[in-house]
Amino acid sequence: MRAVVVTRHGPPDVLQVEERPDPPVGPGEVRVAVKAAGINFADTLARIGLYPDAPKVPSVVGYEVAGEIESVGGGWSYTGSVIG
Repeated sequence: MRAVVVTRHGPPDVLQVEERPDPPVGPGEVRVAVKAAGINFADTLARIGLYPDAPKVPSVVGYEVAGEIESVGGGWSYTGSVIG
């Protein structure tokens, strides 16, 4: 998968697009084939180091996505579009 990664805290040029392995899909989770993603205010705060709940860098950002569910974890099933 391609991911936007905050490589360190700082200006916009610390964002890098990287190839990453697809994460496993656990129980109660879905994997979304992302068709569109946005960088929102929380992502911006995480990039500059001011978002208290942000994961430690390097970290993947893009909390807003839209796409198609491509696989589901155990316990339920669904096929269709998702916006989150």
